[in-house]
Amino acid sequence: MKKYCRVNVGTIWRSADKARDIDRDGIMYPANIQRWLLELSLKEKLSFTEDSRIDTQILYGEMVEVIDEQDGWSYVICTEQASKQHKKGYPGNIPTSQLSEMKDYQSHQKARVKVPKTTLFNLDFTTKQILSFNTVLPVTNNNDEYIEVDTPEGTGLIHSKDIILSDEQGTFLKGTMQGVIENARLFLDLPYLWGGMSSYGYDCSGLCYQMYKSQNFHIPRDADEQYEAMEDVSIEQKAFEPGDLLFFSKPEDKGFLSHVGIYMGDDMMIHAPHTPKSIEIVKLTGSYYQKILVKAARLLDF
Repeated sequence: MKKYCRVNVGTIWRSADKARDIDRDGIMYPANIQRWLLELSLKEKLSFTEDSRIDTQILYGEMVEVIDEQDGWSYVICTEQASKQHKKGYPGNIPTSQLSEMKDYQSHQKARVKVPKTTLFNLDFTTKQILSFNTVLPVTNNNDEYIEVDTPEGTGLIHSKDIILSDEQGTFLKGTMQGVIENARLFLDLPYLWGGMSSYGYDCSGLCYQMYKSQNFHIPRDADEQYEAMEDVSIEQKAFEPGDLLFFSKPEDKGFLSHVGIYMGDDMMIHAPHTPKSIEIVKLTGSYYQKILVKAARLLDF
């Protein structure tokens, strides 16, 4: 059964019992993602990683396939996020209250949010949602200044200056690797969030995934699978080009690619490090990351 996310950011949990009382603002409907994250202590945020609580997130209007519903939770497949865990996409659990039905728009013009956050208004210009960067919704009427869109909560309005429009079939123009880098720069100093896929927080592979997607380049959700889906670039020759992804592995990772960043050119990388740090730009030469750099990869089909 197809359903759609009706909160601005829906968190996908490893299992229903991984959500705690302190996570109520993130799992209720309507959700308050900003308050949820601001009120968590450092220890509580670290638990997302250490106790394997969160796997990924979906954005408002993003479609999932519901496999099972039980005790107020839905086991879903995030069909837009490629993963080896399931042939159809990334699997996980989300509160059923955060999902709803919506008309299925296959070949239809769409609007994609191009700014870190924008307001989705009701028709009377009261606030419906605060949308994250890269949220995509079907267009029902183009009124120049405000674009009318369909949503899991009915018709809404978005200011045209905050969105990019697809063609009439729903296909966005291919962008550039420079566009990937420029969009990543929008989120400098945004706090890291394990499993994060939104303007409220990204993890390392989530940042790469969403910045690539913003230019209509599609890669898997997780770092190791991102590398496997791309063309290897020699790290010995250091022939990196802007937009290449750089992959890292600490000695204790035993070869597993545990971190990824976006190469910017001129020996610089932008990445989402780890809790409690924020998205930053670092110079590779002489850095800790130079010591643990093990792979690099390039997307060829763009």
